[in-house]
Amino acid sequence: MARSALVAAFCLCLSLSALAESSQPSWEKLKPQQREVLAPLAQEWDNMDPVKKKKWLGIAERYPGMTPSEQHRTQLRMRDWYSLTPEQRELVREKYKTIKKMPPDKRHEIKRKWREYEQNSGGRREQ
Repeated sequence: MARSALVAAFCLCLSLSALAESSQPSWEKLKPQQREVLAPLAQEWDNMDPVKKKKWLGIAERYPGMTPSEQHRTQLRMRDWYSLTPEQRELVREKYKTIKKMPPDKRHEIKRKWREYEQNSGGRREQ
């Protein structure tokens, strides 16, 4: 009895997992406008987990309403993020969490210094 309940629960989990994955389209099933916006993610799209796909699809939906500079910044950030290794991404996430825990005045100081850095570097990014 307990074994059959365990098997039923396992099957339910598998079917829910498959349903969640199937609810997020493959790269080929994206609309042309979505593929254009999400082009920097093309290589990784089909291997991405459904939660991340949903996040990026939301960004693609908001993209037409962005200003040209916001669109450009979004494209750069996508490209930069997916050029990082998984280890580098994890390091960025940890730094983000650390900064979010700081008092507001410390966060503002970090943002101010970052803006100064960007202005002094002329918007160039090291590769």
